[in-house]
Amino acid sequence: MALDRFKQALAALLEEAPEDPLARDEYLELQPLPSDGPGTFAVYLCDEEHELFALVYEERLFQEGEAGQEAVQELVGPYLEHTYGLGADDWSAVAPFDLGWRSREFHWFIEFSVPGLTPTCRFDG
Repeated sequence: MALDRFKQALAALLEEAPEDPLARDEYLELQPLPSDGPGTFAVYLCDEEHELFALVYEERLFQEGEAGQEAVQELVGPYLEHTYGLGADDWSAVAPFDLGWRSREFHWFIEFSVPGLTPTCRFDG
């Protein structure tokens, strides 16, 4: 039950994704999971095969070494809980919070998994 909102958002994303593998990868790289939460973060399915997600802080860009970046990490848990109903035990970081994400822009992001996803997020179209 705790994962229902997250599963629904994931299903909606995967339903819209093209079947062609290259087009699908590009689509998933550019389209976040739907949410009705604040636009502070966006969640992307960054590795469908390994069921890895990335939570990207989109409110502003940071310069490398800029003060105040640590405060962004404190927002991750409350955002996932409020937006998708994911409690602290429902998701697990797979890498430290980092600066970068898909370009040379300095977005803060964290990659995470959701161990309780069953069935898996894999889509065999």
